[in-house]
Amino acid sequence: SIYGASLPYHDGYDYHFNHMGVHLDLALNTKDNLMIGGKAYVELPVSSIYEFIETNTHMFKDLLAPYQKQILDTTIVEIGKLFKIKTSMFKEFVKIKTIKADITFTGEKVLEGIYDIAVDYTFVLKDGTEEKGTLKMKREKVGGKFITSVEVVSKSLAVPTKITMICNLPYTHDITVTGSFGKLFINIANDVNEVSVRVVTEYLGHQYKYSAVLSLAKKFFTLTYQEPSEQPKTFVIKHKIVNSYPRIEITGYVPATSYYKVGEFKTELIQNKLYDYEVKHTFNGLEILKLKIGLTKTNMEMTLAYRNILKTRMVVDYTKKMVTVLFPKTNTWITGNKSIEVNIEYQPTNKANTLEGGNIKMVAMKGSVPLFKFGGYFGLIINAAKYEILFKNFYLENALLINELGHLEISTDIIEAKFKAKIFIDLINKYGILNKIAVEAKAEKNTEVLFNIIFTTVETSPKLYIYFPYFLKKILNIHDIKYLETKFEHLISGYEHTITIGCNYKNIKFVVKITPTMIAYEHLVGQVSHFKHVVEFKFENTAKSFLVAVKSKFNLHEKSPLYKILYHLSPNYACFKEMTTNYHFEIIDKTAMKAYISVYVLKDTALIFHFEFNNMQFPYKIMLKAPYLIVEYKPSTKEVKIVINSVTKTYYPTMTPIGENKFEFGINGEALAHVVIGIKNIEITTLHKALPTITTIFTWKTFSIFENTIGIQILYKQIAHKILVGWNINNLAKAFMEVKMTGSGTNLLGDYELFHHLNWNIVDINNFDLIWNGKALTTGLPYLNTPLMTNGQLAFNDFVVKMKMVEQYKTETYTLIFETDPFKIAVLPFFTYP
Repeated sequence: SIYGASLPYHDGYDYHFNHMGVHLDLALNTKDNLMIGGKAYVELPVSSIYEFIETNTHMFKDLLAPYQKQILDTTIVEIGKLFKIKTSMFKEFVKIKTIKADITFTGEKVLEGIYDIAVDYTFVLKDGTEEKGTLKMKREKVGGKFITSVEVVSKSLAVPTKITMICNLPYTHDITVTGSFGKLFINIANDVNEVSVRVVTEYLGHQYKYSAVLSLAKKFFTLTYQEPSEQPKTFVIKHKIVNSYPRIEITGYVPATSYYKVGEFKTELIQNKLYDYEVKHTFNGLEILKLKIGLTKTNMEMTLAYRNILKTRMVVDYTKKMVTVLFPKTNTWITGNKSIEVNIEYQPTNKANTLEGGNIKMVAMKGSVPLFKFGGYFGLIINAAKYEILFKNFYLENALLINELGHLEISTDIIEAKFKAKIFIDLINKYGILNKIAVEAKAEKNTEVLFNIIFTTVETSPKLYIYFPYFLKKILNIHDIKYLETKFEHLISGYEHTITIGCNYKNIKFVVKITPTMIAYEHLVGQVSHFKHVVEFKFENTAKSFLVAVKSKFNLHEKSPLYKILYHLSPNYACFKEMTTNYHFEIIDKTAMKAYISVYVLKDTALIFHFEFNNMQFPYKIMLKAPYLIVEYKPSTKEVKIVINSVTKTYYPTMTPIGENKFEFGINGEALAHVVIGIKNIEITTLHKALPTITTIFTWKTFSIFENTIGIQILYKQIAHKILVGWNINNLAKAFMEVKMTGSGTNLLGDYELFHHLNWNIVDINNFDLIWNGKALTTGLPYLNTPLMTNGQLAFNDFVVKMKMVEQYKTETYTLIFETDPFKIAVLPFFTYP
């Protein structure tokens, strides 16, 4: 066994650690600050650690909590099942016996983003062979820019590999991989005008090149591939303006395949005039496809030519009431020397408003033979009281006729089909916060009902009815009922609201109860409660005191799917039948700041978590309990006690006066920081030799928790960060909160400012207003180096929502509008509905 074995120290190191097979030698360039740099030698007994874990020794069991052991054992068994291997065979995958590493690091300017790390590593395998390599990581400032490079060199005789990465964030990235397989080079570059990716692979002196370029300035996108000693193969998309009209041109090179020969292609999307369009496709200079589209006020004509062999012409004539689609006899390859004509007629019921509704009729003819007939009534009503869309008496006839289109035959078993539907939205009456709505659709085929769907909230008890045999049997795999019906009931008794959603499938119910002091919801299958969650709460706010109390109880039945999932994860630790949570936050005296805070969680009868704070009487009490963690602080003795897995360690914080309002803070006799205490501020400066000198300043405006402004400022050399959080909740119904973050001196963000302010005015639960504004600015990011300003407001009055949010970026203004009565949604300047 290697545990406890004494390995020899290496010369030139200041610190040594040698225990249980782990060997560490460390030397620092200066002992005052470990960040400046140094060197280290490390040996890790990898295979012994795996064997140590696998044998499940008593020592390893003591290190893990019971739930951790159970999760680990379950994970190993499941992975073994997945790959069809035994647990004991996992050690066969661990070929490494020992890892050795010589590490040299320089980090004097690490907080400025500059560092240099070099690692010479050796993997000693179980068969005695060694895999050696070098890892180097370096970040430096060159020409005012930061360059990050990572280099990995494998010295193994099997696959020697070297990986080098150079980054100049956020503009360029170069990655180079070399080895016995050849060389791979990747370049990624981007700026305001262009984004490009270039890849070069080299093998036996031959280079294969790939690239993709998106040019925003020149308006083109290019893909390129080039093999050794061959011309590049490209795919290019360009946007042009010709004679004041736009044109899109796509060109490229197609390699030879089993379907087509090698060659160059060109596709053009052309707008010749305002209503004259053309699409051309050529291959190796030969025109393959040509489509012309011409539009007038009453006519559209399309001509499609393929290799000048097959030509298709379609003429569409249209008026307000009639549309005629004609394929003339000249299309012999599709019409069989007979013209095909489709007439679509719309007869409005109100000629003054053609969109109000009317009868639609469609007839398709091939010569004098009807192919099919289709029609029905369509209605649309929009007024201040309702929206209604109606599809009535729609039919499809004569679909059994074989449709001969040239030599193509299509047949179906539909002799007659019928369809009707209705969508109704009540703009006056509401169900809760939503307008009442009714949706119905029914379809028949040869007198047999295909589906019938009804959803309504207009009736006293809303319901959802679905008769759809194919959907129920094939999709939902439900065979014991013919239809699916869900009913919704809402009962009000005083201040108590009871909402019940019931389904005829397995008599499933979901019940919700709401009172001013309680919210409860329950899921039942038949008479069995699968889960039930009850939340009771209490809120009091007076001139002297403040109280928030919440008690939650969550019950699970053994048949519940959630219980089965938790049982599968861990029957002892994740699974439960009752989870109880209690929150109690009380300020007994606002003036004297006397408070009592308690939070505890019970799983069945076992305590999971308990936190308590009490300064109502001396000695004050702060307590934190968990199954494997207990933290307790006694102000009278200034003692902090921490118990982990029944192992107790006691810490003695000290605060020694060293000047006027200045103290030295330490733990167990070791100085950690200087603390300066002012009337409304505290300043903390680190002292520990292993840490850089950082100053943190805390400020506050008052000692009230209801109205205050708190500031946190962090200073390190030229880097400064500041956070301000302010609020006024003396009147919770009308209050505000704001957050502001500023900083400077960082290379990535530059100078930055983030701000958000929120006001609210709450009249009651059905009437409240929110108003907010914000600002985002950072000079280090090109897209936020000018301020992004935000202003918004939201009003909720008697279940009517009106929201407007305005974003100002540079000279552009973008507005989001959402209103429910009348309904309106808009993203300006892009679209508005209705």
